Amino acid sequence: MDEPAVLLCRRADKSVAIILSQNLDFESLVSKLSHKWKDLTQGCFEICYTLDGHPNCDVDCDKDLIALRTLAKKFRIGRIDVFVKDLTGSNTSLNVGECGDRCSSSLNVGGSSELISEIDNGSEMTMSLYDQEKKQLKSDGWRIAIKGVDQVFVGGAVAFRESLSKYSLFHGFQYIYAKNDAETVKACCRTLHCTWFVKAKVEKPSGLFRIKELMNEHSCGAASLSTSSSRSSSGLIGRIFSEAIRLSPSKRPVDVRKELKKDYGIDVTYRRAWMGVEKARSFVYGDYKKSFKELTWFVDSFKASNPDSTCDLESDEARRFKRLFVGFATCKHGFKFCLPLLFLDGTFLKGTHKGCLLAACAKDGNRGLYPICVAVVDSENSENWHWFMLKLRDFLDFDKEVVFISDRHEGLLRAVESVFPSSPHSYCLLHLKANLRKHMGGLDTKKKKHIVALFHRCGCAANVQECDKLLSKLKQDGGVKITEFLSRLENEHWCHPYFPGKRYGELTSNLVECFNNWIRKERRLPITQLVDKIRLKLMDQMCDRRELAAKWKTVICPKWDKKLVELFGLSKTWNVVRANGDLYEVQSDPSVSVDIVRRSCSCGDWQLNMFPCVHGVCALKKSKKDLNDYMECCFFSESYREAYSKCINPVPRIWQNVDLDAADDILLPPLCKRPPGRPRTERIPSTGAKTRKVTCSRCGQVGTHNRGTCKEPLES
Repeated sequence: MDEPAVLLCRRADKSVAIILSQNLDFESLVSKLSHKWKDLTQGCFEICYTLDGHPNCDVDCDKDLIALRTLAKKFRIGRIDVFVKDLTGSNTSLNVGECGDRCSSSLNVGGSSELISEIDNGSEMTMSLYDQEKKQLKSDGWRIAIKGVDQVFVGGAVAFRESLSKYSLFHGFQYIYAKNDAETVKACCRTLHCTWFVKAKVEKPSGLFRIKELMNEHSCGAASLSTSSSRSSSGLIGRIFSEAIRLSPSKRPVDVRKELKKDYGIDVTYRRAWMGVEKARSFVYGDYKKSFKELTWFVDSFKASNPDSTCDLESDEARRFKRLFVGFATCKHGFKFCLPLLFLDGTFLKGTHKGCLLAACAKDGNRGLYPICVAVVDSENSENWHWFMLKLRDFLDFDKEVVFISDRHEGLLRAVESVFPSSPHSYCLLHLKANLRKHMGGLDTKKKKHIVALFHRCGCAANVQECDKLLSKLKQDGGVKITEFLSRLENEHWCHPYFPGKRYGELTSNLVECFNNWIRKERRLPITQLVDKIRLKLMDQMCDRRELAAKWKTVICPKWDKKLVELFGLSKTWNVVRANGDLYEVQSDPSVSVDIVRRSCSCGDWQLNMFPCVHGVCALKKSKKDLNDYMECCFFSESYREAYSKCINPVPRIWQNVDLDAADDILLPPLCKRPPGRPRTERIPSTGAKTRKVTCSRCGQVGTHNRGTCKEPLES
């Protein structure tokens, strides 16, 4: 077998030998040269080789390398001289077309060695003045989006226009259309008297869209170049970032602007970046209006795949969306094995049609988030909360006492009291403290901290006597303002000794805030995709936790088992004296009384958390009884496994009706206008204060808001 020829590649005063093997392709050759010369920028150099009588032989593709290899074999050439030259500084006139062709990682024949030496010296001089490596951009491929006459565009005029936009953005010039329709597109440089133009049209009878004329040389000079252009349309930006939006739906326009500048060398306004992000979301998740059309199909498909689940869609007489309730049968079953608590809250949506997402969540035996049901409504008001609570009552089996925990939204308070009059309702202590701080306007910071800390101690007091004592001190230290605040706050909704139910140590509604954070990226999505994404996240979470629980070896859930170990370590040095039966005195500092049958301790922690306190663990160890026998059933690993034993079934889209407009029963989006003022970016606050009723001049409703804070949807 003949030995392969050797390419002796020379650049300036340095040479490199590369074997012209059978598997050496064009891309590999370019890569090897870029690797040999570290300062050589891939895509901005030329290579030429010389044969007898043919000093200018180009190589710009794999076919040229094959031809070179064939010539070397036929004429038994063992060595081929190849010259590598930089394009930087070699072309002093503005010739966008030529630069576009030559800079595309092509290997073109150079002239004499004197010319190569002159070009190399020029490059070295340029680098000495501005020692900066050229960055490889994601838009480098746009350099040759327009190649030349007879170039064909499979997508027709649309594909040609996009290629032309990319080409102009890369080379920094702007153009205008002289003619622009489905069959013919003619564009010329925007600068007056510039010679650059291109014409493409449909070729008959083949129907191919082909470039017919191209003057790919600019005469307008470098002064007309710009990194900003009207051709960086929102549609183009949307197509560029569609995959990034799919991975991160909450991507911000400000981030898109930075990435366009950094990775593409393009400057765009914030508004255009914002519109591009919206276009990308519509490409990935569908149009917001179209999403409402898909919602009817999704509801039917969800019910078919998950027959025991609840998915109720309501619309008005004009078939415009009103509200949607989704309850998962899997969660309905699992709630029986979770803590008997329901955390309620609402969070605003960020899509085109705004709205609000209401949610009811529970907590599993390992202190994890356990969503039960959600609802999409137009706004967080009394009517919608009452409707949501009615749906919740019909959906869940309330065969045991359930405690509700929430903030003090007026509509929510009324709904719980109306639909569940006998169920204990706990107010979030965190929100109450925030309300208290607002109520203490004018007080110094140190006194505010003292009052808030005292208020917290009242909520966690061990018994009625201690609670009353702390409340008296709170009123005394706080004065008239605090007395007024407490007069509108019933003790049975926030003070532990007065609370009629079992809260398992949960004094705040932070869990449902975790849910809001869990879906923060999905809140921007169209309604169908929003609900489906929540379903997918929940389906994935249940599967992961089911597999995790299968590996547990402890009788109770790991977090609680670890807690018992910690409590045991703290109580090892204490003496325990038995009083009678199951009554013990634990000689800690100070000493306390523990009744293990009643599961109570004079410190109050056992009753508050429904879990043995450090004194209870010490007494149980003294009694030689099994700690697990004194645990609530929801803390057991078996209960946790049962809570995640069932799964949410997939909702396949393979049979989705693509012609949604032809459906007989089309759901329309709600009629609404953008609320006045700057859009909210944080959660809707809960003040909990009873204020005088006012009439809103925007929506006409009597309530606690005015025109500036109105969030009610209005008809167009």
